[in-house]
This record gives sequence, C-alpha cells and structure tokens, in this order.
Amino acid sequence: MTASSSTATRQGQADRPPRVFWVWLTGLTWTMLGAQVLSFGMVWAATAYSAALAGLVLAVVIVPRVVLSLLGGSVADRLGPARVMIISDALMAIIMAVLALILVGQDPGPVLLVIAAGAMGIADAFYLPSSAAIPKFLVPPGALPRAMAARQLATNLTAFAGPVLGGLVISRAGFSLSFAVGAAGFFGMLGILLTMRRHLPTRSAQPSGSNLVEQAREGIRVVSTVPLLRTIVGLTGAFAAFIVPAAPLLIPLLARARGWDVAIAGTAAGTYAAGMATVAVAVMWRHGSQRAGLAAAGGMTLAGAGVAAAALAPSPTILLALTFIAGLGTGLFATHVGPLFISAVPPEYMARAQSVLILIQSLPLLLANPAIGLITEITTIHFVVTIWGAGAIGAGLTALASTALRGARRPT
Repeated sequence: MTASSSTATRQGQADRPPRVFWVWLTGLTWTMLGAQVLSFGMVWAATAYSAALAGLVLAVVIVPRVVLSLLGGSVADRLGPARVMIISDALMAIIMAVLALILVGQDPGPVLLVIAAGAMGIADAFYLPSSAAIPKFLVPPGALPRAMAARQLATNLTAFAGPVLGGLVISRAGFSLSFAVGAAGFFGMLGILLTMRRHLPTRSAQPSGSNLVEQAREGIRVVSTVPLLRTIVGLTGAFAAFIVPAAPLLIPLLARARGWDVAIAGTAAGTYAAGMATVAVAVMWRHGSQRAGLAAAGGMTLAGAGVAAAALAPSPTILLALTFIAGLGTGLFATHVGPLFISAVPPEYMARAQSVLILIQSLPLLLANPAIGLITEITTIHFVVTIWGAGAIGAGLTALASTALRGARRPT
C-alpha cells in the first residue's frame, strides 16, 4: 500500500462513524420507536377523557425536562453518560412492564396516565443529556456531520412510524400492549448498552465543582462564555419557539381555517418531515457544507421563509411545497448546528452543555404553544403563521452578526 493510499484510507475512516456508533444508534432508534408508540398511546387514551387531560399529559412530560435537565447533565458528567443511560433504561423498562401488566384488559385512568408521563419526563431529564453526549466519545470529529445526520434521520423516521404503529397496536390489542412496546424499547437499548459497555465512555473526566449544583453552574458558564456555543444556544432557543410548533400546531390550525380536511394537514406534516429527511440523507452522503455556521443560519432563515409563506398558500398543493421547503431549512439547520456544538464543547462538560441545550429547547415550547392559541383567538391564524415565520427569519439573520458562527467550519 502506498503512502497516499494509506493516507486516503485513514481519511476515509476519519470521515465515517465507526461500527460501534451504528450499533449504539440502532439501540437508540429502537428505544425512540418504543417511546413514540407509548407517547401516542398515552395521549390518545387521555383524549378519551378530555382535551385538558391530553394537554396535561404532554406538559407533565416536558416540565421535568425543564426542571431537572441541568441536574441530569451534571450526573451524567459525574458518573458517565453510558451509566446514566443504563440506569434510566433499566428503571423505565421495569416501570412500563409493570404498567403493561396492570392494564391487561382495561384502559388507563387519568391518574395512571399522569404518573406514566411524569416517569417519562423524569427519565428524559437524565437520559437526553447522556444520549446527546455519547457521539462526542464514539465518533471522530470529521465524522460528526454524518453521525448527527444519521441520528436526525432516525429521529424523523421514528417520529413518523411511532404514531402509525401506536394506532395499529392500540386498535388491535389495546393500551396494555402500547406500554409493553415501550418497555421493549427500553429493554432493547439496555441489552445493547450492556453488551457494548466496554466501548462506551464511563466518565469523560473528573468534573469541576464540589457538588452537582456547582457542576451545573459550570456547564452554564461554559456555554454562556464561549461565543460559538452562546450563539448556537440562542439560535436553538429561537428555533424551538418559532419552528418546532409549525408542523404539530401552526399547519393544522391553518388547514382548518382554510377549510381543508385532516388529510391535508397530516400530509403537510409528512412533507415537512420529508424535507428534513432529504437533507439528512444528503449530509450522510456528502458530509454537508464546509461553512457549517452559515449553513445553520441559512437553514433557520429558509425554514422561517417556508412557514411565513404558508400563511398565504392559495391551495393545498402550494402548502405542501412550502412545508417541504420549511423541512429542508429545518434539516439544514439541525444537521449543521449539532456537529458544531458537539465539537466546540470540552469533553468534561459534554452532558452538562447538552442539558443546557435541552433546557433552552424545552422552555420556549411551554410558552409558544399557549401563546399561539391565545393570539389566534384575538387575531387570525394567518397573522400568527406570518409572525412566527418572520421571527425565525429574524433569528437566522441576527445569528449572522456572530463572527464565531459565520466563521465556524465543519468539524474535521
């Protein structure tokens, strides 16, 4: 083998996620699918009682993420993200298996639904920072864009397939099986983590700080003082506020106001996901843009333009085209901002930095959805969609004022 071919081989290996990452991602995908089935089942069961209960179930999942995510990141940096994932998977698998047995032959009541949602939310507060930190230790920097694109694709696919499978499971076998499927997802990931635990990081480094609260503050300090991380966190918060509500709330409200049926609203959500998946596949194939910071800001701006233009869509066909464009922008943002964030965080702060990002993603959701409903009641959904799209455009353009983001290059 010549020196040039040897160098090319090493470069190719550095640009591709290793086998251990794909094994880990397979387990994570299985877990996410089970969680999606379970989440759909819980919300559907709650709607049998009232819309208020359905909203409460969703809120009970999100609130623990907001309250406990910083603590979860500190624990993950202290114990190691793999250990926290193993503990969370084991506890959730046991809880959901017990609930599946309790529900054999009967539907879940309001109290049980709230308890299950709370358990999922608490587990997420510890599990999400840990799972988000793992790629930092499994994947070479040059392979991060492909790895993050693959994870986004897995998230998109499970978000699409989970409710479909959940509806099938509940209609054929009842709610007990949906909890059993959720338990199977957690048991599956637990088995994979235990099998490959010697390949996973136990602890990145001894975290600074004498206690968990001080360590959480250290994580906030790192994110807030590094210019690139600070800009990414701010842009991600704007993304959560202005873009995340588009498919689940803004588009359905817009379709109903136009007199289009539920099939149109559902298809629009599907084309949005298809746009994200298209970009994820492209990045897995071609690595993504070298100017990753500009691509992330441009993706945010493109997504906002698609949402804002949807307010004026004269027909369902135009609406579908615009939601696809919004999905392309979302995919462009997510596949480029993720690797930049991971590569810029010191290893010993990885889970804590991810917990800050999760907090910034969760807080706007608690405010944006009620605000959309309230403002729509006062004005019109067309006005709200326009304003929300314009907000995303403004955030994307404002982010370009950051020299750190403009100059940020794809990790190598």
